[in-house]
Amino acid sequence: MNKALMTTMAAGAIFGAGVVATQVTQAHANAKSDIQAAQNKVNAAKAKVDKLSKGTKATEMQGGIPAHLKQQITDAQNNIVNLQNSLASSKKNLQYYLDQKDVLQKQLDAENTKANSISDNDPSFQQVWTDFYAAQYAVQDNDAQIHNAQGWTKSYGLQVQDAQNTLKALQDKAKSYGGKTVTVKKVDQTSLAAAKKEYQDAVKELKDAKAGKAKWKMPATGGHNKYTKKTTKKHTAKKVVKKAKQLFKIDVKASKVYSYKTIALHKAGRKLEKKGTKLPVYKIVKKGHKEFYLIKGNRVITADKHDVMKIK
Repeated sequence: MNKALMTTMAAGAIFGAGVVATQVTQAHANAKSDIQAAQNKVNAAKAKVDKLSKGTKATEMQGGIPAHLKQQITDAQNNIVNLQNSLASSKKNLQYYLDQKDVLQKQLDAENTKANSISDNDPSFQQVWTDFYAAQYAVQDNDAQIHNAQGWTKSYGLQVQDAQNTLKALQDKAKSYGGKTVTVKKVDQTSLAAAKKEYQDAVKELKDAKAGKAKWKMPATGGHNKYTKKTTKKHTAKKVVKKAKQLFKIDVKASKVYSYKTIALHKAGRKLEKKGTKLPVYKIVKKGHKEFYLIKGNRVITADKHDVMKIK
């Protein structure tokens, strides 16, 4: 064989091996990054569980106070709040009708002047007196509303005072039981349960990330390719390159479908696959309950039927 040709072939082999080595190194780096990210999630979730498990400080009354007396005190406190809200509403209504009084009185005075100055033969005579009586009724009705609001305001004021006296009597009674205020730690069980679930999910994601390295070993589809799998035997330095088996092709249906560098689906390095693009599928992989396709370029894409469609 021609020496020049042999030299060219050897150089090509060395170049191809270098590309494969670089791509394998990058794949390992990506896998390591995914595992580290998943480990960080586990650590953060564990710290959250530990913090919530310790609880937070809360002040409460403890001692010999009977449960029914505690409930009576709580009910009395709630009753005062409700009555105070009713009193505030009554005062607001009273102020409204008081403000209306001057406005309505001026309207009545104006209508009274018109009625006293109009002739019996005037075509608008009937309308003027109708307006006068309407204004007079509005003033009378407003006065009645003022009286009613004043009554409710006074009533609610007395009820608030009675409720406050009742609460004070109950609190004085509670003191005789030797109750005391102490600071305790309370655990929010709902938040803790949510944090534990978050920790379990993070642990599973870490497990998937560690196991994911085996899923990305894929033979080349032809020529020098990042899917090239290197097998080394002790007795030889030869590298075996296998062609990937294409399972089928898919057609991108949706307008926004991304392919990702790893199954962790990090945004960094993701690629928008245009609608109508046809892609070969070499492997089906899973993450949790979801399926993804391994496509050319050692990338993953969703297997959702709304986004992609099998065409071959």
